[in-house]
Amino acid sequence: MKTGTAVRRWVAAALCALTLSGCGSLLERSYADSSPHVQFSDESESEAILRAETYQGLVSALLYLVGQGEEAGVIRLYQYGSITGTAASDVDRACLEVTQEDPLGAYAVDYIKYDVDQTPAYYQVDVKVAYTRTAEEIARVISVTGSSAVAGELEDLLGETPETVVFRISYFTAEDSADTLRQAVEEAYQAQSAALPPLEDVTVTLYPETGSQRVAEIGLVWGEAENFAENQQIGLDIAPQQ
Repeated sequence: MKTGTAVRRWVAAALCALTLSGCGSLLERSYADSSPHVQFSDESESEAILRAETYQGLVSALLYLVGQGEEAGVIRLYQYGSITGTAASDVDRACLEVTQEDPLGAYAVDYIKYDVDQTPAYYQVDVKVAYTRTAEEIARVISVTGSSAVAGELEDLLGETPETVVFRISYFTAEDSADTLRQAVEEAYQAQSAALPPLEDVTVTLYPETGSQRVAEIGLVWGEAENFAENQQIGLDIAPQQ
């Protein structure tokens, strides 16, 4: 009986330890989740109130505002532990990270202004964002997993002879460059089934200049449509009769 009791106690202790270990892992994953909890203020329809508890949550909240094209917003930091020493210095660091290191921020944001006020329950961060792009331009950014997907996307887009196409590339490898993206444009152009005006120039600008994630702004310069139509008609006129 004593042996059986001891075994049962050992098994119970082991199960308890496994349960606690599993809970610890879940808590760590939940705590590391960078998605901000979004709350909208009743006081102003133009300001989104976001909640964050970690530095990464703060960065994600700023990126949420940028992704939505918001010019103003409020972030409340609850139970917040600073990584630099003060909440204000954390906000300053997060703003620099968003505007200089994040692809969409580097592409679309000019600067971010902020004020930090401490209350008994939280830090309140009032944010104002100045953009170099319009909300419509931000909304037109196309997200792709890797640069290899760019040519496929362009095959569907070049038929509309766009002047600019912007991609957010999640995995930008060491082999990728502005030249490889220009090559992707050429491949997509050659794959068109319908005749298009001549593509006279292709420019590629990357945001930021380094990193495994980039925004690639591709500028396309097309030949004159009237001249192209005339050339097409001339070609039809001189074509040999069957």
